[in-house]
Parts: sequence; structure tokens; C-alpha cells
Amino acid sequence: MIQKKLDNARREQERIQTDLENAIERANAMAVEAEIANVELNQIINTSIDGLILIYENFSVKRINASLLNFLDLSETEAVGEKCYDLMPSSWCNTTECPLTKLLRGKAHIEFDIERTRKDGVTVPFMFAATPFRGFDGAVIGMVARFKDITERKYAENTLKEANDRLERLSAIDGLTGVANRRCFDETIQREWTRLQRTKDYLSLIMCDVDFFKLFNDIYGHQGGDDCLKSVARVLQETARRGGDCVARYGGEEFAVIMPVTGEKSAIYIAEKIRQTVEKMAIAHNKSSVALCVTLSLGVATVVPDDQETPELLIKRADKALYLAKSSGRNSVKVWKRSKEASPKD
Repeated sequence: MIQKKLDNARREQERIQTDLENAIERANAMAVEAEIANVELNQIINTSIDGLILIYENFSVKRINASLLNFLDLSETEAVGEKCYDLMPSSWCNTTECPLTKLLRGKAHIEFDIERTRKDGVTVPFMFAATPFRGFDGAVIGMVARFKDITERKYAENTLKEANDRLERLSAIDGLTGVANRRCFDETIQREWTRLQRTKDYLSLIMCDVDFFKLFNDIYGHQGGDDCLKSVARVLQETARRGGDCVARYGGEEFAVIMPVTGEKSAIYIAEKIRQTVEKMAIAHNKSSVALCVTLSLGVATVVPDDQETPELLIKRADKALYLAKSSGRNSVKVWKRSKEASPKD
């Protein structure tokens, strides 16, 4: 009986020893697998061209890949264990805008564009994307963040924006003279009317016409006519050159000058200066009945915009003044004046 018990105890001891050896073998195999997985994970992380970083809830850096280390000009030992706000200080640090703080409070995903400056002073644009990092129980214990270099994308976006801006500018410019075109004139006078309606300030408009331009074209040809219009446009730009002034080709040989915050006397002065400067250029015009050179007729109208009138009415008044200048001998400046009998809508 005693021998039987001893045999049973021996067999049990052998079984326990075998189980222990098997457990040790399995543990060793698991450790090897874990090590292999860790090596593989490190290789995956470090071969990524994007910067990757794992930050725990206490803001300490747990993992950081070679790409981000290279950007920060740091070694792994210099980065791992450091606080993220010391490693990469940002405007959101210690605020509710901190991505980690947002993820810990339930945010599922964060993505936006940022700029970071390398130690050599070069600023690089990145797309920053962050997601929660969870523990075995599923609770959020940190975040995984990715820094994707978007220099090429930003370059393409800026190039496209510059092209669109250039196209927008070209669409507002008269192709021959280089001044604003009719579309730009219409938009500008409406915008200034609305603005000055609020500020209760003056808005003046000069309309001008090249005298006997059709006859000029007949004598000197269309190329000569184009050169004449370019010269007149240049005078207009050089004379009405304040920041808010807008010189536009209104149509054919007719030009307009929108002059915000400009009273009648100042507008008349500018119009007369334009007329005199064009005459002094002495561009030959043998078929003109008022001079032997190119001249201008100009009409001026000034209002304080209000909701009782419209920009179209201001144009109409300046045009009436221009018609008066042309009908009274040309090469002159005339001003629209409301007659006593005229209605407010004249």
C-alpha cells in the first residue's frame, strides 16, 4: 500500500514537472513571438515616411519613429520618456485644444494641417492626424499621432490659388489698355456705393470720351487708335492714382473714373488735370475740329449715396455732363447740376 502511494506521488510529480516544462516552453515561445512582433512593429513604424508617435495619457512619449526623430534631430533615448509638450511645444499645450486631451474626453479622430519648424529654421507643413490608443480593457490610455509631410500638396494648392487669382485679375482687366474693364467697373461702383452709403461720404464719377475718335481711326488705322487709347488710359491711371480710385474702360473710346470719398471740387480738379495732360501729349489728330491733337470731353457727377438713389443714376448724371461737354464744343469738363425743376430721379 505504501509503495503504491509512493508510485502515485512519483507519477504526479513527473506530470507536474512535465506541465511545468511545457509551460516554460510555451512561455519561451510566446516571448520569442512577442519579441519578433515587437521587432516587426518597430520595422513597420521606422520604415514609414510619415512621422509617428505614441503618447500616453500622462503626456509621456512611449514610442517615436525614425522619421519624426530625424525631423526633430533627436535620438530615441532623448525622446522616449519625455513629455510631449517639452519635445514638441505647440500653441495648444496646456489648453482644452490639446489633441490628447480631446481624445481622452471621447473624441474619436482629430485631423488638421499644421506647420512645424525644423532646427535648421525651415518650416514644413504637415497633416496632423491622431486617434485614441486603448489598453486591454478598451479604455483610452493615450494617442497615436501621425505627421504627414504635405509640402507638395501645399505647393500645388498655392500654385492653383495663384493661378486662380491671376485669372480673376485678368478677368477684371481690359485686354487692350490694362485698366479695369466694364465688369470690374460695375462691381466697383456698386461696392463703393454700398460702403459710402454707410459712411455718408462723397462718391464722384468722371466719364470721358476721346473726341472724334472714329475719325482718328479712319486716318491712323486701328493700330494707331489702339495706341491712342493706351496713352489716354495711362494718363488716367497716373492722374487718378489714389488707392480707392478705379480707372475703367467703359466702352469703345469711353473711360470712367470712380473716385470714392471725393467731393465735387476735387473731382473737377482731377478731370481738368486729365484733360490738360492728354492735350499736352499732342497726339496728332488732323481731322479733329477742336484741335490738331487728341482731346477729351469729360463729365463729372458727385453724390452722397443713399437708399433713395442708385449707382445707375450717378452714371446717368455723369453721362449727361459728358454729353453737355461734347455738345458745347468738346475738349472741356462739365459738371452735372440738379436744376430746380428736376425731380430727384433725373
